[in-house]
Amino acid sequence: MTERTGKSGTIDVKAVLAGDEEFLRALVRTALQEVLEVEMTQALGAEKSERTAGRLGYRSGYYDRTLVTRIGKLELRVPQDRDGRFSTELFERYQRSERALVAALAEMYVQGVSTRKVKSITEELCGHSFSASSISAINQRLDASLAQFAGRALAEAFPYLILDARYERVREAGVIASHAVLIAIGIDWDGRRQVLAVEVANRESRSSWRDFLCALKGRRRLTSVAMCTSCATRSTTCHAGSTTTACRSCAGCTIGGSLPRRAATWLPGWPNGQPSTPG
Repeated sequence: MTERTGKSGTIDVKAVLAGDEEFLRALVRTALQEVLEVEMTQALGAEKSERTAGRLGYRSGYYDRTLVTRIGKLELRVPQDRDGRFSTELFERYQRSERALVAALAEMYVQGVSTRKVKSITEELCGHSFSASSISAINQRLDASLAQFAGRALAEAFPYLILDARYERVREAGVIASHAVLIAIGIDWDGRRQVLAVEVANRESRSSWRDFLCALKGRRRLTSVAMCTSCATRSTTCHAGSTTTACRSCAGCTIGGSLPRRAATWLPGWPNGQPSTPG
């Protein structure tokens, strides 16, 4: 298992994620639905269709319940048992746990899903702890949902692109080393920010940024970029012969040949301000 800890770059990625309702709705719903399923499993002492002498009851379908949150309405399916004994405190406890849940999901997107974080979330939402196998099941579902969101095709246009990197101390196979975490944030025509991609690389290099951006353009279908910026020092050129170490300023060349040359103009400090439409 890989563990990552480190210092953030210039952009507060977790804050951007915490304000991204599309990201949060999908992940929060997945987390809450999985917690409900695990609660029922523990209440009955058995998984769905599991044959065991310790079973305390049987499932009897679901009923729908809408949870109103600050990120919109979440449609959840609450499991029921035949004897009507199952109950959950999740809905009553959610409002006071929402901030912690949102922060934890944003952190997991950047640093990966961990047993400790999931255990903390479930205990806060439900008021009690779960078994190690139940926590593992929630981990897997959240990991799959995060991966699906991270690999989604970008249906809308993001005319402004911000690139940044943070360095993490990564523990992998018992060895700790510093790795670069490459980050791309898009801004749509309405000024809304969205984290488009987060990826670990051995270091910031021309090839790592090229591969990162090519994936955005190809697999993720990023189009219509009108301006790109980063906190890296601008290189003397923004073409194939760029000499900048990070090569973030070559993003315009990588994202697409149709990008106007003025898009490569460096805008220091832009991540903390509001860009204007290129003229």
